[in-house]
Amino acid sequence: MVNILNKIKSVYFSFFPNKPHKLAKKVYGVYAYSFDDDDLLKQAFTHTSAIDYETQTKIDSYERLEFLGDAVIEIIVTRFLFEQFADAKEGELTQMRAKLVNRTTLASIARGLHFGQFLLLGKSGENDNLRNSSSILCDIYESFIGALYLDGGYRVAYDFTYQTLLSKHNRLLPAAEIQNYKGKLLEYCQQHDMDMPKFVTTHEEGPAHGKYFEISVLVGKNWYGTGSGTTKKAASQRAARQALTTLVNSNQEQSLKLSK
Repeated sequence: MVNILNKIKSVYFSFFPNKPHKLAKKVYGVYAYSFDDDDLLKQAFTHTSAIDYETQTKIDSYERLEFLGDAVIEIIVTRFLFEQFADAKEGELTQMRAKLVNRTTLASIARGLHFGQFLLLGKSGENDNLRNSSSILCDIYESFIGALYLDGGYRVAYDFTYQTLLSKHNRLLPAAEIQNYKGKLLEYCQQHDMDMPKFVTTHEEGPAHGKYFEISVLVGKNWYGTGSGTTKKAASQRAARQALTTLVNSNQEQSLKLSK
């Protein structure tokens, strides 16, 4: 694994060997990833003015990667919110996503990562001081995530988005209001003289900062519910909710049969 900043430096100077530029010494939060395809990394930071300036290069500008990255960020954030806020309605989730994914926030993140200093510009772009443009910074944050997605897949793009956006800007979101379905399930089992439910982690994936869990509920010898989420607590609550619904429906059906 190579520090992503060092990778950008080496690619930058190989791309424009006669155009030295003062780069930042480190990326905030140091994200290590080694690109298999250097051209994707070049493209993620290449402004249209650089294409005009370096007509011999076959590298496109970042605009297509920006288009892709925008969609990747949206699905990552949408899934994150869907899992974290199990009881939020569609309108509430949409509002939360808008607070997280907007040009001001994304530009601020890119500025903190010194992405403007990695931007490949032609003479006209340098004259227009585009490195400090919030609009451009937002664009290259999106294009970089698009490049990560193409080069390393969803998990790599998710990890970077989580580190730079979701973990640092969740203060923009309300506290998760998750009902205590585990408590309700325990109470239900006690009232109906059933074995106490056991919560079993059936699947776990991802790095320490971006885990994904699946948890199932065992009551006696039977499985009654499964839930997933980015924390064990959230996954357990969803599993408990499903188990409670299954048990209640099952008991209601048995009661109807006995009453006939």
